[in-house]
Amino acid sequence: MNEKTIFTDVAIFGGGIAGLWVLNRLRNLGYQAFLFETSSLGNGQTIKSQGIIHGGLKYALTGFLTGSANAIESMPKRWKDCLQGTGEIDLRLVKILSNDQLLWSTGSLHSEIASFFASKALNSRVQKLNFDQYPPLLQNAYFRGHAYRLEEVVLDTPSLIQTLAQPYKNCIFKINSTEAYKFQVQPHNPQHIVSFKCHSGEKIFNLEAKRYLFTAGEGNEQLASFLPNAPAMQRRPLQMVLVKFNLPYTFFAHCIDNGANPRITITTHSTQDGKTVWYLGGKIAEDGALRTPTEQIEVAKKELKVLFPWLDLKETKWASFFIDRAEPKQPGGKRPDTIFIQAIGNTIIGWPTKLALSPVLADELITLLTQQSIQPSPTPKETIYAEQLESPKIALPPWEELFI
Repeated sequence: MNEKTIFTDVAIFGGGIAGLWVLNRLRNLGYQAFLFETSSLGNGQTIKSQGIIHGGLKYALTGFLTGSANAIESMPKRWKDCLQGTGEIDLRLVKILSNDQLLWSTGSLHSEIASFFASKALNSRVQKLNFDQYPPLLQNAYFRGHAYRLEEVVLDTPSLIQTLAQPYKNCIFKINSTEAYKFQVQPHNPQHIVSFKCHSGEKIFNLEAKRYLFTAGEGNEQLASFLPNAPAMQRRPLQMVLVKFNLPYTFFAHCIDNGANPRITITTHSTQDGKTVWYLGGKIAEDGALRTPTEQIEVAKKELKVLFPWLDLKETKWASFFIDRAEPKQPGGKRPDTIFIQAIGNTIIGWPTKLALSPVLADELITLLTQQSIQPSPTPKETIYAEQLESPKIALPPWEELFI
């Protein structure tokens, strides 16, 4: 079997938002870049995210703007520019689920104090609402709290993946997971990758790149395992909950109480059969990592009953699943404040750490390439043709996968 050798500027491994965003930025700048994925596009953390473009609120509930809050503060505007077609990537085809989110308090003393300090910390980005401005779900005589509007857009993740993949679909390929990571390194310099043997369907070829970029989330651990001094990875687990029902309540909100993180975060999604799904994250998902699925669902049922006692949840379906947040290792396993990127030889390893920070990861990568004098090639020596290789599909969101 003949094996072609493909030459390119940057080879990207990992088809989540980070890899897709980087592919678009590099191609738009004239770089020859290709993306390789062993599963489906967005599979893992990306497709299982709630699609929230955070602006720092959830990291400021104690009244102080933390490092995480400062790092992500400018992201809502940057993403909105892209969604309007005026940013670095044209995202006008992405489906917007909500242009903002709510921050709502339960009415408890601790909750009201947290709400006050959060609004002070984020002042111009938080607007207190009058009762007649509340969403229908909260316009109930039993509701005793307050609600604030936040500048946090919520996106439909599958359409985001589709929009990022479409312009350069001929540069995105699925490679066989069992034979995916056959990197050849220099005998006396294990930090330098010479080539990568790629298996895609029945096709085999060698890839030679100026730089190899790993943005595969949890997959970075395996990808970088052969590199000396590769950064260690940590996993922070969650157990998310899905609630499927016929009620007409569309809700995008963080509930705050007396903790540093939202008590619960709710986003709303539609299934292909026309039903509504609430997707539950926040502290309930973090604490749920130590529960069984049965226990987690029971906790979620009780929590929604406490928060919305007027809501009839009898005709509902429930599901939960575990997901790891893959990140660079931090002291004490804490959440990293911002993106991570590190060069080892001609390899670059990166984690955006949050979906909203993917543009920042791309910025840092481009800066690093410039510092290393990696410029776009004037013309490609070889082209990979889409009809020759297998293309990955887009991952199913959990509300379609679990409610079949």
